[in-house]
Amino acid sequence: MTDVLRPGDLVVVAQGVGEPTPLLEQLVRAGGSLRDTEVFVGLSHSAALTEDAARSLSLVSFGGMGPLARLAATNTVSIIPCHFADVPRLLALRAPGRLVVLMQVSPPNDDGFHSLGMAVDYTYELVGQARAVIAEVNEQLPVTSAPCLHASAFAATVRTSRPLPVIPPANVSEVHRQIAAHVVKLVPDGATIQLGIGAVPSVVGAALTRRRDLRVHSTLVGDWLLGLAEAGALSTEPGSVRISEAAGSAALYEYVTRSAVLVRPVRELNSPDVLGRLEGFVAMNSALQVDLSGQVNAEEIESGYVGGIGGQPEFLRAAQRSVGGRSIVMLPATAARGRQSRIVRRLHQGTVTTLRSGVDFVVTEFGVADLRGTSLDERPEALIAVAAPHHRDALLAVTERGDRREVDDGR
Repeated sequence: MTDVLRPGDLVVVAQGVGEPTPLLEQLVRAGGSLRDTEVFVGLSHSAALTEDAARSLSLVSFGGMGPLARLAATNTVSIIPCHFADVPRLLALRAPGRLVVLMQVSPPNDDGFHSLGMAVDYTYELVGQARAVIAEVNEQLPVTSAPCLHASAFAATVRTSRPLPVIPPANVSEVHRQIAAHVVKLVPDGATIQLGIGAVPSVVGAALTRRRDLRVHSTLVGDWLLGLAEAGALSTEPGSVRISEAAGSAALYEYVTRSAVLVRPVRELNSPDVLGRLEGFVAMNSALQVDLSGQVNAEEIESGYVGGIGGQPEFLRAAQRSVGGRSIVMLPATAARGRQSRIVRRLHQGTVTTLRSGVDFVVTEFGVADLRGTSLDERPEALIAVAAPHHRDALLAVTERGDRREVDDGR
């Protein structure tokens, strides 16, 4: 594979369960010999980037998820702050004529077409702009409703036979269950929902099993989708479940393969035209911090860059514009074993992932802050009410000092 690469190339690796892990491992082993070569990686479920040799790569990403968080903390990976849907455009601008795409595909059918299987990410959008596309042809990757690519699109292929990575269930605490109990009350029957993977989304998904006629419009889904299907909570209308990637158990992959789930490119899920047609859209997104005006930080904390912008701003804003829709931000009230409040006066480093105008509800284990129609003067009271009780006095003191400063300045 590495003999296809040239100095100055930007090698873009498919992410998640679509990651061509054997190809990424080859890049890691090649390490410092890849002269003037950048490697773009997203969310990885493999151990490839945990190897010490990965530090010799010139890594670029749109976030610090999974093993990238450790690398971001040591400045081993450079972060491009961008929306998930914008990744293809920005990478094409970063390395015009120098893109090499690595992806994973199924074995070809009789006409020579390979399915993208369980994940369709930014690499699919870049195929037509890449100098070369290298594919891992995985004998165990199932054929789904995902787009297909003809064998002629590939400059080289590597044959493998390996199961898709099983993503273990997130560690769920009582705090997560309490958050979910509040969130589920905001989701009516017949809603179109957007969630992701992780502790809070997984427990929220499980709490929605008593709802009926739900639709799913989400770039990433976990085992909660299978749970909703088995509970009879999903709409049976064709096209009611649209995703870009499924990441979870073998049973989830079997369900996506055998059911009417549509696995589609990112642009078909979060482009303005598509989102503008959704009704009853409820977008539920996690966060690291929310400040007293409602601004959301889902990217970085004191330890470094541990998240990403993703599709959060688009989904939340689309939910607000949807008839009957709601935008919801979910987070535990504290971090560091309760020592740090996640409801804060100022976001870390001033990092704003979603504007304060894009949030309807902020939910913690202590309740729901309904920000709809509230002024900047009214929001601190609503948000402090869902902060951890032992942090509320400090937050109140901050707002009171701010009020006094404003009075003094006026004098």
